[in-house]
Order: sequence, then structure tokens, then C-alpha cells
Amino acid sequence: MPLDTILLLDTSGSMAGRGLRELKRAAHAFLEGVEETARQTGLKENVGIVEFNTKARIVQSLTNDYRKCLRAIDSLSCSGQTAMFDGLMASLQEIMENGGILRISGIAMTPRIILMTDGNPSGSAGEDEAKKKVLAAALGFGPKWQEVGLPHPVPIACVGCGECDVVLLQLIAKITNGMYAIVDNVEELSTFFKRQVLIIRFAAKFASDLERLRSQVALAAFLEELGEAVEEAELAALQQLLLAMLVVAMADDDSSEHGSTPSATTPTTRHAIEAAPTRGPQQSSTALVPAPASRAPAQRQPTSPAAPSPGAVLRQQEVRQVRSADGSQAVVVRQQEVSRQPDGRVMVAERVMVVRAREEPTPPASRMVAGARQEPTPPASRMVAGARQEPTPPAS
Repeated sequence: MPLDTILLLDTSGSMAGRGLRELKRAAHAFLEGVEETARQTGLKENVGIVEFNTKARIVQSLTNDYRKCLRAIDSLSCSGQTAMFDGLMASLQEIMENGGILRISGIAMTPRIILMTDGNPSGSAGEDEAKKKVLAAALGFGPKWQEVGLPHPVPIACVGCGECDVVLLQLIAKITNGMYAIVDNVEELSTFFKRQVLIIRFAAKFASDLERLRSQVALAAFLEELGEAVEEAELAALQQLLLAMLVVAMADDDSSEHGSTPSATTPTTRHAIEAAPTRGPQQSSTALVPAPASRAPAQRQPTSPAAPSPGAVLRQQEVRQVRSADGSQAVVVRQQEVSRQPDGRVMVAERVMVVRAREEPTPPASRMVAGARQEPTPPASRMVAGARQEPTPPAS
């Protein structure tokens, strides 16, 4: 059954002309790549199209009828402002109503969102308030995924160009364990979208080999075979996104309950996401409405970190907004991994990242790593992982 991807596209007035033409060209290339992956591997991908300008609109619901997707892309036009929050809410609504979890060869793959924008979010209460609402929405795809009724977090891959808010895209990527990329011009969008296709092709090819799926070296070799020379920073970002989408089959999987592990030839199954009450894109409130407790299946409840099953890894994440003594705002991201070793020992690894939220101008030839100072980098190295770029404290 298909994997689910939402293309969340900025069609505000600033994208008119060349920007929209290049966006359509990149989206066409993405859909052609998705179709080719289905032919090569048998893994189809449902694609949904959501646009946001003054308002948000689900242009095409999730489908693997790529002709419908192409017609939806071709119908896009630009006008108005940048209602990014509404776009995220519309994407959540589409995933809740029509999305699902793909299970293949002992792993589960969550849906993903690919967000493209060239500007700053806007709203009736001003730009600062609009940014706060966007971050609140991002929490629903990240650490607050259970409160909105999702069975797993949903990573967001952000690509920005023009006058986009780099810091905001960094924070969205960090909160959702996704990635972000900044391109110097809209012509580079096609490369970004192409590599989004290739990481799914890599996952489909090695779905039964977790060691290879987790190997950055294996991903680099796979991309090189396809003629893609990827810089190390971009490679780390792509792997970050892929690992966020992969959920290793735990004790709550049907295969574990029956004492067997699906083989590489096991047919894939798709678990529907139960719809939970959410605010539609027309709402302006920042609140994310949680799913009623009675709607959530028992296996979706968090497992006690003290006793994961042998070989399993339990991941938890906490995100807090704080204000430092100098008045600047920051986001503190605390991640914890708990695993049980074969000899019964429980190992806990924890990392804490602090991301400054104040805005700084971005020189054209530099990249910004979340939580770090700007450093010059060659133009070819534009992709930066949404998280895990900071040194990790020793395991405790």
C-alpha cells in the first residue's frame, strides 16, 4: 500500500511569475520520480497537494493517480499573503482523514510533509504572532503528536528561497525531526525534490535491512550509483529525515505478537490513521485539539521508558520555549533514547539542544545550522539536518 506525502506549497503573491513556473517544474519532476519508484520497487506513494496564500486549500487529496496530481499542480496560481499556519492545519486535516502508516518488511513508515516557501508567515495579528502559531502547529507533528491523534510523529522537510525566514524553517525542522534546505534560486528546487524521491527509493530497496537503512555510508553509495554527488551536510539531512520516517517494528506490531518477523517478500500493509477533531485551515486559534482518549488504540499509548522490550528503542522528545536574561527567545529541545540490551541492562542516552529564536540576516553564500553560528560553506552544500547536528552529551 502507498506511502503518504503532502506537498505543502506557498502560492502567495511573491511566488508569481518565475517562482511559480519553477515550483511547478520541480513538482512535476517529483511526481515523475515517484511514479518511477513505483515501477522499479512496487512501492507506490500517495501524494496530496495543499497550497497556502491568504488562505489554505487542499487542492488534491492523497492519491496515487498522478495525473490528478499533475492537473492540481498546473491549476495553481499566486496571490495574497502567506498563511503558513493554515497550510499546516490543512495538511494535518488531510493526513488525519486520508493518511496512514505504511508497514513493510518489519518497519513502519510515517507520512511526511514537504513544505516550500519563499517568505515569512503572515496573519491578522502580525508577523510575530503568525510565527508563534506556526511553531505551535509544528509541535502537533512533533512532540505533541499524540495530543492531536497521530499514531507517530510526522517529519516536515522544509525548503526555502528568496526572503524566507531561515530561523523559522530551522525550528520547524528541529521540532518535527525533519530537515531544512535553503536554495539560492528557485531553479534549485528540482534538485531538492528529486532527492526527496531517492531517499524513499533507498528505503524501499533495503526495507528488510535495518543496518543498511541506518548507514549514512550506504545511503551515499546508493545516491552515487544514481549519479547524485551529495555533500556531507546534505547527506546527513536526508538521512535525518529518512530515520524520522522509519519506525522499527516494536512489541506492539502484529508480527511480534505472533512471534515472527516479516520477510523481504511480505506484502505491505497500511494502517489507517483514526480521524481526530482538528481545527480546519479557516480557524485562527493556535490550539491543537487533542483526540479523545477513547479514540486512541491501546498500542498507541506511550510505553514506560523503564522497560522497553529487548532490542527496542524508545524515543521521547520535549520542546520548551524559554526567554534568556538578555530578552532573546529560544527553544530548548530535550531528546531521550531508552534501549534494553540483550543482557537485560537498560541504556539511556539524552541530548539537550538550545536554539536561539532571534532572526539574523543570512549571507547568500552561507548556511545556518540550528543553534550554531553562521559559517561559510561552498554553494553546493545547502542542505542542513533539522536536528542532531549538535554534539551529543555522553550517555547517562
